[in-house]
Amino acid sequence: MRRKAALALPLLLLLFLLFCLLLRGKGAERDYGVFLGIGGEEAERLRGFRTVVIEPSEFQKEQIQKLREAGKTVYGYLNIGAIESGRPYFSRFSDLSLSAYENWPEESWIDVSSPRWRDFLVNELGKEYAELGLDGFFLDNADVYYHYPEEKTYRGLCEILEGLRGFGLPILINGGDLFVSRCMEEGRALALLDGINQETVFSSIDFKRKSYGRQGEEESAYFRSYLSRAKACGLSVYLLEYRADPGLSARIDRYCRENGFHWYNAEGLELR
Repeated sequence: MRRKAALALPLLLLLFLLFCLLLRGKGAERDYGVFLGIGGEEAERLRGFRTVVIEPSEFQKEQIQKLREAGKTVYGYLNIGAIESGRPYFSRFSDLSLSAYENWPEESWIDVSSPRWRDFLVNELGKEYAELGLDGFFLDNADVYYHYPEEKTYRGLCEILEGLRGFGLPILINGGDLFVSRCMEEGRALALLDGINQETVFSSIDFKRKSYGRQGEEESAYFRSYLSRAKACGLSVYLLEYRADPGLSARIDRYCRENGFHWYNAEGLELR
């Protein structure tokens, strides 16, 4: 009996250490999650995540309230720089479409300088989403400024953000590095937004082969420099990676812990 007890103690200690490591990795991954591919009836998938991004049109106000009561910070997705053919308002603004959105056949870039589009985003859609009780906006496709680097595009995006600021909710910008960089250079970033989310800093997506891999070092270095500048500016930083393997996940986790960033390892573009 004494020998068995002596053997059991190291085994229990090993199991305890493995359990702690598991919790540590799990906690890092569950700090933040992006779930644009689910609806309110699948809210159980958000269990354990502290900050989540959802598609507001797929949730009821009561469902969002329950998420917040459970201690979650809930950001709502809003596509400001492109328009999707499946949206109920597509026909109203299809005339503002500029060009096809590569790799996303149901989507096209939109003229953000249009007062009609800005008024809709702020006074209709933004107002509707704010009244759902969200904690903040997650704004997508400010990259329209990369494709149309004109002064009117920049001004249009700024005016959209200024309008959404009126709801008193934090704003995260997904992508849009050129737009955000100019905002930082002009000293107006903190007046317009609170943080950024950058996709594929360490991972990559092959749309033709529908596969995932590792980001090239040059591209990754560019994004890391951009994120450092955003941090120095006072913006919070989030990363959205895709199907990072255990080795890459460990590298991302270490990088984010060292910099005070948040990240999510998505299973795929469906963001379920």
